[in-house]
Amino acid sequence: MNLVRCLAVFAACAAAASAQEDRLRALEKEIAAARGLEFREPVRAKTIERPKDASKHVQGYYSTGDKTLYLYTDVSGAYEKGVLIHEMAHALQDQHFGLAKLHQATFEGEAELALAALIEGDATYTMIEVLKKEQPKVGAMLNSPLEKARNLQGAFLYAQGARYVKALREKGGWEAVNAAFRSPPRSTAAVLHPEGVNAIRVGGGKAVGELGIIGMLAADPATAAEAVKAAAGWRGDGETPSGGAKLWEVAFATAADAEEFAAALARLRSAQNPALTPLVEEPGLRGWAGPEKTLLAIAVRGDRAYVVEGPDGAAFARLLERARGEEPEFSVFSTKEKRAISWGEFVDRLLEADVVCVGETHDSELHHQVQLRVIKSLFACDESLGVGMEMFQTPFQDALDRYVDGASDEKRFLEESEWAKRWGFDWGLYRPIVEFCRRNGIGLAALNAPVELTRKIGMGGWDSLTRAEKKQLGKVDFGVKKHREHWFELLSSMHGARTPSPEQQERSYQVMATWDSVMAASTARFRKGRGLRRMVVVAGSGHAGFRFGIPSRAARLTGGKALIVVVDAGDGAPTEGDADFVVKVK
Repeated sequence: MNLVRCLAVFAACAAAASAQEDRLRALEKEIAAARGLEFREPVRAKTIERPKDASKHVQGYYSTGDKTLYLYTDVSGAYEKGVLIHEMAHALQDQHFGLAKLHQATFEGEAELALAALIEGDATYTMIEVLKKEQPKVGAMLNSPLEKARNLQGAFLYAQGARYVKALREKGGWEAVNAAFRSPPRSTAAVLHPEGVNAIRVGGGKAVGELGIIGMLAADPATAAEAVKAAAGWRGDGETPSGGAKLWEVAFATAADAEEFAAALARLRSAQNPALTPLVEEPGLRGWAGPEKTLLAIAVRGDRAYVVEGPDGAAFARLLERARGEEPEFSVFSTKEKRAISWGEFVDRLLEADVVCVGETHDSELHHQVQLRVIKSLFACDESLGVGMEMFQTPFQDALDRYVDGASDEKRFLEESEWAKRWGFDWGLYRPIVEFCRRNGIGLAALNAPVELTRKIGMGGWDSLTRAEKKQLGKVDFGVKKHREHWFELLSSMHGARTPSPEQQERSYQVMATWDSVMAASTARFRKGRGLRRMVVVAGSGHAGFRFGIPSRAARLTGGKALIVVVDAGDGAPTEGDADFVVKVK
């Protein structure tokens, strides 16, 4: 190649590169305007040959590793701009929120799948917003029904994800979408129902989730047409194995939802295994015998569906009784003695304390069952008992008192305490505890600090509060070394790929210290003011499961003894901490 030709090729390449840069910078402006979020740095992009093992359905990708967008050379011109916008939106997300995982082939559970739908849905909806003027038909994918999808997971991530983001934006603007990145959806149901779903943890195993149930039913012609409808109303599910048998419990919003799912599942199992022989069919229970002395039962009790499978024997019978309403099995381990103790011994030990802290994972049904059993057991031995709850904030103590005294009904109580706004987890998880206290006249204490003040601390730090606001919260101890080290480490991991600034860490820590100090003070004040011998504190394990949190602060204020109970429900919730006792749920 002669010099002139070389120079011509070089000039052409330079011109192409310059044109690509101009195009990227122009698209950045369009994307920023459509998304309501500015790029913090220019997007880097490269055009590369398609690898031999790359899927033909993938036209390019954004790499979180080297912060570069890669576009394949064989991308059709009709799709190129859309691909660029979609992947540039990922770059924008990464710059603001940090994307630790992107373009995954597999997902570790419901939470990862839901987060992926937020990520892909945001990029897809942003692409639609940028292209809708020049390509009016691009928005058609927002109307594609999930039940007709050939690739269910792809339709969920992109089309349903985009519908989810659209709903968030319509409700609260782009800030609502940004907030979702900071506090992502934890279940596929949350993405499928943007209007709001309070998912709960049921049982100890990994959840199948609403999308998983849809996929299960959609995979067989016998139930494909009803897959989406039969899974609707999902609120949580979990599996409990025992002696070769297993119990799968699925919670729904209504009893009718549970019945519809159970009927669809029965049709699915019968279609999958024609060798099943019906054994029993009665209201709420159907059972079959399978090959090699295996059994299958599908039961419905209220808003729950139960599936019991396994070989004929004691384990199957025990799980079937559980499905019919028997309480789970509880065992207690004393950490100081390093041995199992009976429930009676456990209660005797708790009676030695004036503050009993029972930690929880907020959406775990089994954790709340343990809390209620502890409350019932202590009340049976000594009625001079109060219950303090993190879920209610101190300005709403009057609303709690009116409800316990019978002066208001449940609907009014939930409105007066602003439950949905200030806590938001499914009320059904906490109703049994509150109702037991109400029926037995047990005082309920609103422990938590007002969210208006903790939010102000999170934004501007403790010093941003007025003198009156500081007085309202009372003395807050920021000087507990172990407490500070624990939360600093945890808060760093909670920020994902982005490292919080020292100022952000300090403000976040001050919120945690405020919560623990206020809840401890509220516990001590309620106990003294009501003349009670003992308080049970119901709070998140991060606050109640470590001695430097609520327990030591409350004990210091009461001059008494605090004991810590941690629940191990086999649901992946952390069981470490400073537990005096670990209650294991089987």
